[in-house]
Amino acid sequence: MKDFNGKVVVITGAGSGIGRELARQFAARGAVLALNDLHDLTLDETWHDLPAPARGLRRAFDVGDRTAIEDFAQETRQSLGRVDVMINNAGMSVRQQPAAAIAIEDYETTLRVNLWGVVYGSLAFLPYLRERDGASLVNISSVFGLFAFPGSGPYNISKFAVRGFTETLRVEFGKLLHVCCVHPGGIATNIHRNVAIDDPQERERFIRNFDKQARTTAAEAARQIIRAVERRQPRLLIGRDAYWIDKFTRLLPGSYERILARWYKPETFLGRAARRGDPPGAAGSSGSVR
Repeated sequence: MKDFNGKVVVITGAGSGIGRELARQFAARGAVLALNDLHDLTLDETWHDLPAPARGLRRAFDVGDRTAIEDFAQETRQSLGRVDVMINNAGMSVRQQPAAAIAIEDYETTLRVNLWGVVYGSLAFLPYLRERDGASLVNISSVFGLFAFPGSGPYNISKFAVRGFTETLRVEFGKLLHVCCVHPGGIATNIHRNVAIDDPQERERFIRNFDKQARTTAAEAARQIIRAVERRQPRLLIGRDAYWIDKFTRLLPGSYERILARWYKPETFLGRAARRGDPPGAAGSSGSVR
């Protein structure tokens, strides 16, 4: 798809980060946008930053709500007449901790947004995408969908699952629809700043470490995603770190875990409460949607 003028593009998680940059750049290319975010305030900021012709539809809701996203898909088709591109971008994370120390509720919440949000969004929009020649479905996974990073159990599960689901759709619909799975590396967005950590010093350390690794801007990530839609790429790695991780896991598929295990120090991911001996899941659990 080379020309986005007049095309209807749906983006979830458009209130900040990659989602907001996608909205801006698609709008600059003449697209009409249907936007979602959990937070009405940040979605409104994105919306009013766009030129009037690009403002098609905006709805604030949780993508893990199946009924809400199905209603959004139907309303988009009815109001805007078509759907040409659907990007399942909304996501969240929780603080890094060993898998056994993370509250089960944090697993459930992360999977609700990161996995079920993608499944619901894809299935809700598939019938409308299939009406359009050259339509695209883009699902955002992560480098954490390529390798199991310690301390990120719920996030790893969700992103590996998004990868598997998207590749399944590509096999099943590849001749009828462009399906792309995106694996960003460290991207400078607010997702890490929204993670709830009770200890201020620990929170600041977590943010500082993430910022050091987030080498790619959200604007550059959005540019590469749009280019992948133009070129109908089945898979997109974003950032030098993503390429290295992809090579690392391909070259050492059976032993990369041992390398990570030698580097991994559980105390790095345990908060002050957990080190005091509190039960698993008690150390500042909870996360926020980006």
